[in-house]
Amino acid sequence: MKGLIMAGGEGTRLRPLTCGKPKPMINVMGKPVMEYIITLMKNAGITDIAVTLMYMPQAITEYFGDGGRFGVRLNYFIEETPLGTAGSVKNAEAFLDDTFLIISGDCLTDIDLRRAAEFHREKRSEATLVLTAVENPLEYGIVVTDKRGAVVRFLEKPSWSEVFSDTANTGIYILNPSALRYIPAGTPYDFSKDLYPKMLADGAAVYGCVAGGYWCDIGDLTAYRACHFDILDKKVNIDIGAEPRGGVYVCEHAEVARDAEVHAPCYIGDGAVIHSGAKLLPYSVIGGGSRIFGGASVKQAVLQKMVSVGKGAQIRGGVIADGAAIGARSLALEGSVIGEKTRIGDSCEVKNNIKIWPGKTIADETVVSGNLVWGGNFSKRLFGENGVTGEINADATPEFAARLGAAFGASGKHAGLSVSGASGGAADMLRGAFVSGLLSAGVRVYDLGGVTLPEARRGIPFYGLGGGAHLSATEADGETRLRITFLNPRGCDISRDAERKIETLFAREDFVRCEPSVIRGVTALSEYPLYYARELFNELNREGGLRLTVAVEGCDRLRELLTALGAEVSDGGRGIVTAKIDGTEERLALIDELGRTIAGEKYAALAALIAVKTGGKTVAAPVCGSAVTEKIAARYGAAVVRCKSGNAHRMDCMLRHNALQFRLMYDAVYAFARICVLLSAEGLRLCDVADEIPEVYMTEREVPCDAGKNGKVIRAIADHAQSGRIELEEGVKILRDGGWALILPHAEKPVCRVISEGQSAEFAAELCDIYIREVEKFAK
Repeated sequence: MKGLIMAGGEGTRLRPLTCGKPKPMINVMGKPVMEYIITLMKNAGITDIAVTLMYMPQAITEYFGDGGRFGVRLNYFIEETPLGTAGSVKNAEAFLDDTFLIISGDCLTDIDLRRAAEFHREKRSEATLVLTAVENPLEYGIVVTDKRGAVVRFLEKPSWSEVFSDTANTGIYILNPSALRYIPAGTPYDFSKDLYPKMLADGAAVYGCVAGGYWCDIGDLTAYRACHFDILDKKVNIDIGAEPRGGVYVCEHAEVARDAEVHAPCYIGDGAVIHSGAKLLPYSVIGGGSRIFGGASVKQAVLQKMVSVGKGAQIRGGVIADGAAIGARSLALEGSVIGEKTRIGDSCEVKNNIKIWPGKTIADETVVSGNLVWGGNFSKRLFGENGVTGEINADATPEFAARLGAAFGASGKHAGLSVSGASGGAADMLRGAFVSGLLSAGVRVYDLGGVTLPEARRGIPFYGLGGGAHLSATEADGETRLRITFLNPRGCDISRDAERKIETLFAREDFVRCEPSVIRGVTALSEYPLYYARELFNELNREGGLRLTVAVEGCDRLRELLTALGAEVSDGGRGIVTAKIDGTEERLALIDELGRTIAGEKYAALAALIAVKTGGKTVAAPVCGSAVTEKIAARYGAAVVRCKSGNAHRMDCMLRHNALQFRLMYDAVYAFARICVLLSAEGLRLCDVADEIPEVYMTEREVPCDAGKNGKVIRAIADHAQSGRIELEEGVKILRDGGWALILPHAEKPVCRVISEGQSAEFAAELCDIYIREVEKFAK
């Protein structure tokens, strides 16, 4: 007799354990479950075996090879397209020239295959189904046989109203080669739905052999955990590589400290280390090479290979996949599943039934209360350089938005919060969820509608609100991403301290929902865009109409304002000042009459120039900004105040020292109209104003640097810099003759930013290269 193992399954219901591996390769007590099947077949005298493959076939072929080291001969047959259970067997027809036994590669069983083969021969059956009694037949095909054992009726995965037997189909079949004639080649075909009904209709001999012994279809995570406990209870007769001592299975090379507590039944795999003070409570399965540190405890949980459980951590009823690490004092609760090579930080909590996909990193002190599928990290830090961002319906889900809204609402005693931004489709979905979270915290919500971010910044102080959130959706690289910008009562980005408070509330879900009677409706402020437009027009129209021709790219609202102010808006061309507005309507780039682009640091210098040219005595600039600002300010007798580089710091500093500069930098519509008013009133050309700005020569690059090494790198560079030639306001800024370099850790990525400025482009690039090498040296 020959054998055939069906091993093509992906195991979607076993995710995240099966991510990156086919279902038959899932680890059970240190071995792929398919290895137990091969041993079972070998012990029954079946050594010539076909294996049908589809999902990630190389994982199986690389591990099992030709079968020689397992005492069998394996032949592989790969499906290019899904063929169904019977269709995949038909694909191996050339090999199946003798009676053959079929078994799934992802079940765990000790059923006597010899007895089943004898039954098949005795009944002269063409197809024999191996059956077993189960308590809950809903997940299996059920089969009814007559007194002779002939199959008279069966039904695939019935409802309770359809159950007429507790005898389930195990998926173990014995077939004569003649049965293959019923299966069409190259076509999806199923045993229970297609083949057996056809054979019965044709009067073929189809029998059911009710077998004793253990059988478990490892079809989901509950069954996966249960089969391990069944092994510990000796319900299944398999070789797991260790003999029990008082109900405790300890494999070779395992180390158990004398004062570690180990309670039967449990399993400790090859090379595992149980440290002093650790506790293994009943039904703990510790995979090979795993380490359980002092004070940690495991109960009714399955840990696969090379898992680390930190000091004082607790694992309760979960499954931890290969190579995962659980930080000190962390807690993984009943039904939680932590994927391969995931890193859980210290003092975290993974809630009941939460699934974390492979390769995630969970920051310290984080409460994980939702499944983590996409994205690389789940951090207590939600905020990046541009607020909170994430891919819609992957990182940014309605559940996420509602929880974030509740955390924002609970973060302070707000006089009312605004919500604004893009509308339609996914943005509407997330906006509604975010508003629901705010309302659940007892916050009065004011809806500014689909206004732009600069309008929202102006609207919050206009209505005297306590802050707000602006939502926008963008398309990039095939992804639709959400961005939420959180604003304070002055319309600036909130401070890092305020961000931390929201992050802490979000991570711990440490916020109280209000009483239902406190929940208020949403107040629509639909008239606000008209007030804003009128304010702009009234302010800018004081000095008479505009007498110039300009061009605008990307903003109809600006075109309308300029036309109302008297300007002629054309399609552009040489000699015409052109404005380019970004999608948020915050950032402005200009093209002057000579075709030169004024953007980035050059535009920041222009904004500072206009701010002091119109009477401002102080301007703000970040530490990473150009020294050109000091030159411009000195020419007009003004001062420069340097601040940190984050948006919140820049905005706060500008609003305190020069409100005009703030609007020029963060409201592109206002900024361009204001520049046009200046040019028109004084009869200037933009290119002449731009000529007042010295040339800016700056270089910026990123250097890989692990987040944990940032402090070491900054300190080392500061220590090696010349005494008195450094500034430590943010990062480390080294002042050199003719230029400077700033080394600044990135807020979101494991890199350091190296920014330099020099008296020439070459000098700036050379200075940048010098400190890139310094970062690389100290990062090692």
